[in-house]
Amino acid sequence: MDSDSDDDVFNMDAVVLTADEDEDVLSEGDILKEAELAVIDSNSVRIEQLQTQTANARSHATLDLALLLSRGEYADVVRHESVQSLWKSLGDAIQRLGLTTKHPCTRITQALEEVFVTDPSNMQPLSYTVLFAGAAFLNLFVQLNYTGPAVEDAAFADLLPMLHVLLDDSTVEATKSTLHSHALVSLQVDGESPFSICEYPVFLETARCLLHFVGLQSKVNWTHSESDDHITKPTPLANFLRRPRTVHGMARPLNPQVTAALLALSTGAWWTGRSLMTHQRLLITKEPSNTLWTETQLCFSVVVGRSYPSDTYLSARAQLEWGLAQHVFEIHGKGRASFDDAMAASGLTVQMSGSMGKRTKYQVKSVAQMVLHATSRVENVAGASASALAEAQTTHVDFGGQSSGEMEEANEEGDPLSFEDQLVADGKAAYRNITRDQADPDNILLEHVAFEDGAAASDSNLQVIDQAILLSLCLDVKNNNPADGLTSEQMVRDLCETQRSRERAILQMQALVDQHTTRLTITQTSLKAIQDAAPAHERLAYVYSVIFPPRYELKRDLADRYLSCGVFASALATFQELEMWDEVVQCFQLLDQPKHAEALVRERLAVAPTPLMWCCLGDLTEDVAHYETAWEVSKHRFARAKRTWGRKMFEQHKIDEAIGHFQDAVRVAPMYTQAWFFLGSLSMRTEDWPTAVQAFTRVVQLSPDDGEAWGNLGSIHLRLRQHNEAFNAFQEALKQRRTLWQMWENFVLCAMQVHKFGDAMYAMHQLLDLRDKHKRPVDHEMLAWLVEAIVYPQADAIADDGGENEAATIDMHAVYPLDDDDNDDGVVTRAPTAASDANYKTQLAKLLGRTTSIVTNNPKVWQVYAHFHDGCGHKAKALECRLKECRALQKAGWDKNQHDVELLCRAAKRLSVSYIEDGSKASLHACRLYLRGVVKKSQVDFADNPDVQDLQGVLHHLETLEAQAN
Repeated sequence: MDSDSDDDVFNMDAVVLTADEDEDVLSEGDILKEAELAVIDSNSVRIEQLQTQTANARSHATLDLALLLSRGEYADVVRHESVQSLWKSLGDAIQRLGLTTKHPCTRITQALEEVFVTDPSNMQPLSYTVLFAGAAFLNLFVQLNYTGPAVEDAAFADLLPMLHVLLDDSTVEATKSTLHSHALVSLQVDGESPFSICEYPVFLETARCLLHFVGLQSKVNWTHSESDDHITKPTPLANFLRRPRTVHGMARPLNPQVTAALLALSTGAWWTGRSLMTHQRLLITKEPSNTLWTETQLCFSVVVGRSYPSDTYLSARAQLEWGLAQHVFEIHGKGRASFDDAMAASGLTVQMSGSMGKRTKYQVKSVAQMVLHATSRVENVAGASASALAEAQTTHVDFGGQSSGEMEEANEEGDPLSFEDQLVADGKAAYRNITRDQADPDNILLEHVAFEDGAAASDSNLQVIDQAILLSLCLDVKNNNPADGLTSEQMVRDLCETQRSRERAILQMQALVDQHTTRLTITQTSLKAIQDAAPAHERLAYVYSVIFPPRYELKRDLADRYLSCGVFASALATFQELEMWDEVVQCFQLLDQPKHAEALVRERLAVAPTPLMWCCLGDLTEDVAHYETAWEVSKHRFARAKRTWGRKMFEQHKIDEAIGHFQDAVRVAPMYTQAWFFLGSLSMRTEDWPTAVQAFTRVVQLSPDDGEAWGNLGSIHLRLRQHNEAFNAFQEALKQRRTLWQMWENFVLCAMQVHKFGDAMYAMHQLLDLRDKHKRPVDHEMLAWLVEAIVYPQADAIADDGGENEAATIDMHAVYPLDDDDNDDGVVTRAPTAASDANYKTQLAKLLGRTTSIVTNNPKVWQVYAHFHDGCGHKAKALECRLKECRALQKAGWDKNQHDVELLCRAAKRLSVSYIEDGSKASLHACRLYLRGVVKKSQVDFADNPDVQDLQGVLHHLETLEAQAN
């Protein structure tokens, strides 16, 4: 059966898991499905109840696996007889089919299908065995790298031999180091490598192989990437629900019975999605993997498409984890809609409000304080577990830790104490509930905000899933707001511990770190405290519902902070520990030690010639041949080599070669926005507009808040005279980059072309606000266009009268519409549309009034203003504007410059028309006096100039009219 035509993969409805209240006995299938969901919820009590309702031996074995998994006994799941039997059959199938040379994922999945086909009557139990084994391996990896407690290597000694099936060479012994090295290579995806300091990556590799078979049956393995055509933007889940899983030759035919057995699992896709997120977070690169993102969408499309009527909180958890997946893969919106869906499913009510209160000791008057009100649909009344109570006694600083008496009792039992622990036992370094006043006697802040309303200070007892949703909402505030004070205020309302003292916060962080280890520490002062600490199943119960950082991610963050603070040596040491060689080379260069960096890189190349190390060597030696080597070593999968190679070609002014390299890079890693941006910029240089449009379109789809990409996209559309598209692009650009005057100029032009005159006038106001930055003259041409379009909508054209133009034509061939050259003899712009609206006229009057109040010496602006008043019937104001135009032209030395003389004579001629239309004696007299002065000065050097002679003729006409009036 070819799953290319198998749309049932995403059309299946979830099995309704409700049982009739009158029936005490569930069917075997329902029992196993209930157990699946109980494992997701870590509900061992429910699984124990289900065990009493079946006598089937196979179901009992499956329920045993579920019970071990829910209790956190993950290694025992792998040791279980059913898993061992499956593994033996798996090894036999690999040998029988000769699959030893294939990728581990391909080898495991094809062998598993063979195991299923050879035992068709046992497919359902086998499906659950594969699912629970994969979940156990995944949780083992998460326990060792995320939550703790740590496990000694000896505890896994019996598990390593069975993982020999992952190795390509059957003669190699399956030791920890061998499996570790092999897993690091196998877990590479899209050319990116995982952190090498993680614990037992082979557990994640095994989980990915098993769960890949469960949730992504048709895919060959994770080394195949999606086609370039399928990553233009995050695909909506609704589309995936009708889309088969097979794409672009990555599919293989599946046995229909095997497919049906795997599709019957309720949580197979859920666990697969969790493994994909864990895989992404293991990669060193901070850029999301396109391959993993595509597979994650496929899995969560099934998860959120199911219904969970037996437990509404499972629906909330499904939506929450899908939202966190979008956050991990840096998808626009970052899961806000999913967080809202999770909140609706759980019944959580959240309201950001305010309440009157005081923050300082000496504050007399209460002021408004931000407060968050959160309430669960059902209050959490469950009592604390024994481990939680033990944790409160040993590590929760709010309760002051163990007393010295308790410490002495623990010591009498024979627990060895270190010197530091003995200090705690003696009371010399006991934990204390440190208040603000104890930490700082001069502190003026209250320990807590004193609210006038007592209800505002009360904390409701939220369900655990509701607490996780609340943290996700806090994460959303951080994702979608700038890093300012208001954002911090909004976030801290979601965190109940933010008002604690710094000392206590440090101890709490230390307690979290110590829970990774089984050593005695300052917060784990006895062996009993370690034994009583929270067990693995409690730690992992909600670890997939929050963004809990693994140890290697914390170290990377610490190293980044060292680097940003200029502590290069400490950053270097941490990056070396993490084997982040790009950053190691950067630190050596910052420390002015390039030779040390090159020696280190060559040493690493001798050990393992990876594509990354070849790129690092290229960075140090400036030899592009090393990037070519990296590209070939990676089998054309390491996009970083092509990106750097392209930049080097650009620096050498080889634009065409650079474009080719960036095209290869985005084909391999299409979610890397900077590569798309660079490709678009280079394509603009070569005027390859289709490629540029495609590149910047990808940028804004992957990062919709990239204002520069929107601006470039708008400029390209403007070049292509696609004004509607340009207008929309500039609208988006200006949402992000409101201080770029170039964008506002282009936006004005686009708005005029699409007859959005209100937007055009708003943009002109913004340009006036930004005059201090651009120092450009006021765009009188655009003002003239606005006047023609709004005040004279019926005018088709105005012929040139031989004088100075009302406004110059717009040059559509320039990215920016105007320049500073005023020496043009164009014609008045043709009115683009009939848009005579009283509101527009009012707005235009305000714009012109504000412009002339800011720029008082621009004669062309006064000319446009006069033309506006003419159209509105304001004759007196038009005359006043023309008089100010003439005064602005009479700058010092105007009578010595022929061009200035001509401009003033034309303006004076237009002024005389207004005076003559007035017709009063005073107007005629004033006009005659003014024209006589202009003519007298102009005739000194330019008596034969036609404009001067025309003005002299107007003067004679005025004298005649004035004589007649007398």
